[in-house]
Amino acid sequence: MSEYDECTDALVDHTVLTDLKAELGGDPAIIDAFVRNYVSLLPWRVSRLHRALDNLDIEDAMDAVLSLKTSSHMVGAICMNRLATELEISIRLLPNGDHLLELRPKVTTIDQCVFGTIRELESPIG
Repeated sequence: MSEYDECTDALVDHTVLTDLKAELGGDPAIIDAFVRNYVSLLPWRVSRLHRALDNLDIEDAMDAVLSLKTSSHMVGAICMNRLATELEISIRLLPNGDHLLELRPKVTTIDQCVFGTIRELESPIG
């Protein structure tokens, strides 16, 4: 996993949420709800990637990876965002959907970050 070594220290950049909280007037309830929503949908988003690859559906794979990338960026899940960006590029470089199964190792790497990302987002900011 050498290309993702930078993801081993922190999976989440909490300054993103701190900045968002400041932009929204400092209401912690809004940020808490935003984080809870991301956390509850993260496993579903990743399983959607698996289904798209299994079904060789390149359009659904692209839609799923863009959803994962965008939501991860917004919540400060830096490693998930980085991995989703890498997967997006890989999908764009495929000649067609028949080659989607070649990307399973990238989705497996994303899988390995799901629970750590959730754990960091649910931990109090110290």
